[in-house]
Amino acid sequence: MESLRQVYHDHPRRVLFFAAATLRISLAIAFPALPDLLTGRVEISSPVNSFKRLQEGLFLYDRGLDPYDGGIFHQAPLFLPLFSLLPSSSSWLGQLLTIIIYTLVDIVSANSLFQIVQAEAAVRSTTFLSPRVARRWQAASVSAVYLFNPFTVLACLGRPTTVFTNSFTLISINHACRGNIATTAFALALASFISLHPLLLLPPVAMLCYDGYCQKVLFSQAPARGDGNAPPAGSGKVTFDRRSLPPLLPFLLILTMVFGSILAMLLGLSRLFLPSWNFVPAVFMTPLTLPDLTPNPGLWWYFFIEMFDAFREFFLGVFWLHMLSYSVPFALRFRRQPLAGVLLMTGVIAVFQPYANAGDVGAWLSALCLLGHVFELTSTYRYSFPALAALLYATLLGPAFHHLWIYAGSGNANFFYAITLVWNLALLILLTDTIYAVLRDEWELDRPEGKGKEVRQM
Repeated sequence: MESLRQVYHDHPRRVLFFAAATLRISLAIAFPALPDLLTGRVEISSPVNSFKRLQEGLFLYDRGLDPYDGGIFHQAPLFLPLFSLLPSSSSWLGQLLTIIIYTLVDIVSANSLFQIVQAEAAVRSTTFLSPRVARRWQAASVSAVYLFNPFTVLACLGRPTTVFTNSFTLISINHACRGNIATTAFALALASFISLHPLLLLPPVAMLCYDGYCQKVLFSQAPARGDGNAPPAGSGKVTFDRRSLPPLLPFLLILTMVFGSILAMLLGLSRLFLPSWNFVPAVFMTPLTLPDLTPNPGLWWYFFIEMFDAFREFFLGVFWLHMLSYSVPFALRFRRQPLAGVLLMTGVIAVFQPYANAGDVGAWLSALCLLGHVFELTSTYRYSFPALAALLYATLLGPAFHHLWIYAGSGNANFFYAITLVWNLALLILLTDTIYAVLRDEWELDRPEGKGKEVRQM
């Protein structure tokens, strides 16, 4: 036992990754019917990320047909040549290989979270140093929450393409913390190419990348000032010469141009594998127009089932504008804590996206641990039982109500939609409490005399 503790102390990342991989592969081997069962669950799979629909697209692609002609397949074209190299998932070997691939993608995501913690972007920036920097979570703890989160484990076994979207998003955030323009734009473009909604992360991620680049510039100047570290922002006041930093607007313009160029390159590359451009409306217009109203844990499907056709376009625009309206304001308001702005925008997307799923929620809840140093400021921290009970309540009753509606015939759509409202309410409590905690942490830095005092809006 002591030797195991010593191994974990010396190599925590390797131990966590090995344990997470063992758990996922063991579940797939011990319960061979579990992956197919989870693939069919509406809480995990949606029309735009379902592994079952990916198999239908592969069937057409392997026979030289356009998989986007039938209006069933809505996923990124580059998945087709990738998964066509694997054996059929209907075989035991093919299923195991796909689980291994998804496990590796999860490990890459956890490694990105590990490196984000090491970058300390959650507690410090060029103009901010959290007064609770000593209470930040350890990198191994954040990675462990992601790897052993039940939602991420179920998403890995259910094999939605959401896993790839989350992985590329976390890779982009990781490189943005270090100010790497090219890799940040490339990873975010890949995530946006797979699922449209990561496009909304461009403004906050660009601000994070700018801050990371500025810290890199300051760090390179630090030895000349006689110390070995970049100058901290302990009091929130800038103590360095801003003339040495790149202008903000040209930096953002360059990153946006690189992002757009990579996205255009991915579109052109996809056209090489397909006979037509039908994939453009099938992949990118589906989240915008919502043609498939398959039930999911989100808020859109039931609303638009009941919607009159004459008002459909108007409310589609309203729903998308609602999500879009958070992106730039979060990037500007949390410019001193850019990583917090990215994580909060990720939460907005997880709750309000058209085809919501448990995989996105699991990744967001895990990434929220990057802000663990401010958890004590949230009301959820003091009253954790109601929020956790609501999540557990919705998690357990959601599948039961769906079964009553679809299979038992003893319920209706209101049963399932009501429990999704509870699910989203619990997530919104977490989101709004985190916003308050981040702002309160910043407020206490500027006003140390107010630490511990109650704040009320007048």
